[in-house]
Amino acid sequence: MIELIKVLIVDDITSTLDNLQKLLSFEPDIQVVGTAVNGKEGVEQAKKLAPDIVLMDVNMPIMDGIQATETLAQEVSSSPVIIMSVQGERDYLRRAMQSGAREFLIKPFSGDELIASIRRVYQLEQKKESFLAKTTSGAAPAAVVPAPDGEHGRRAEHGQVFFFYSGKGGVGKSLIAANLAVSMANETKGKVALVDLDLQFGDIGVLLNLDHSQGITDLIENIDHMDADFIREIMVDGPAGVKVLLTPISPELADLVTVDHVRRIFSELRKIFDYIIVDSSAHLGEINLEVLDHADKVVVVTSLSIPAIKNTKLALKIFDSLSISPDRVVLLLNKSDAHSEFNKESVEANLRFPIAGQIPNDPKLVINSINRGNPFVTTHPESEISQRIRELVGKLMPAPAAAPAPEAAEKKARKGLFARR
Repeated sequence: MIELIKVLIVDDITSTLDNLQKLLSFEPDIQVVGTAVNGKEGVEQAKKLAPDIVLMDVNMPIMDGIQATETLAQEVSSSPVIIMSVQGERDYLRRAMQSGAREFLIKPFSGDELIASIRRVYQLEQKKESFLAKTTSGAAPAAVVPAPDGEHGRRAEHGQVFFFYSGKGGVGKSLIAANLAVSMANETKGKVALVDLDLQFGDIGVLLNLDHSQGITDLIENIDHMDADFIREIMVDGPAGVKVLLTPISPELADLVTVDHVRRIFSELRKIFDYIIVDSSAHLGEINLEVLDHADKVVVVTSLSIPAIKNTKLALKIFDSLSISPDRVVLLLNKSDAHSEFNKESVEANLRFPIAGQIPNDPKLVINSINRGNPFVTTHPESEISQRIRELVGKLMPAPAAAPAPEAAEKKARKGLFARR
């Protein structure tokens, strides 16, 4: 028995509603449960039908798609929204992501793009629900001070830890970690923390244009009286509600941070946050090793250069010697370029490790994002690089129980079905 994805379509153009319904009728795992011609009616229908996905146009009378998305995020949070919009409405798209939309499609889009987006958002929502069910059932999360050895107890606490690492600087690890944190907050609506553990020369504060008047050493000064409220007070407010724990305000203060401090801080962070993204330094000292050992996923970032690949190979060997399971390691290829003399297959062959995701090379967008201190997943959510970051969010989320695969079905050609308005 196939589990159907219930879809509500909201668009004021009758022909678009008809085309979307016809297209989705060919999918054995998707069912259109209702339609609406404006945002107000769409909200009412969502409350009544409780769809799994809402396809929402932007420009509509009475209530536009942005307002409707904001309302649904507050009142029908179990019905995630996919925004549909024309090109050139970048400001609308930024507002859409800020209002709670999970994804968007730019008209004209193909049927394959639409269906892939619906399934991707639905699967991410299922993973989120599965994770929340696990973490809210049973006994209260247990602290791990001192931390247990090996894998035992690593997942006994609430928050998931994602440790970002690269053996070489300049591959874009920090930028990916920062954008991943913002995207994860937007996609999951969970409580997200971003920790800069490059204690001497971390860049997270600069990348997100944050006030760096306090950092991890302010926690250490009150380590024995640290509680959830104090931690939130020390952490800085970042985009999309992400809470950021910054490095010491001066590099020489990094020596004040000990393994025991970090262990106690992360024990508390796990209780407060659903997801904790850690940006580390290239040096695998005892502090990084402590967090690495207890991370749920280790995201290794490399690029298409010989030094980066060499250092990645060394890092993977170190992880193997530390008995870190390959299942916990996610290899990410950044600055992927079709014109490079290297490609995904050659890198995988050299490293003897599968690449889980590729981030395209978009130097102009990246430079503008860095210089302005604005995450590109917010300023340019429609870009390919932002889409790959959102896909990475889905790959890092805990997997739900296996569901039966959709049955094969005849598909009509789906190229450019929906014209720009």
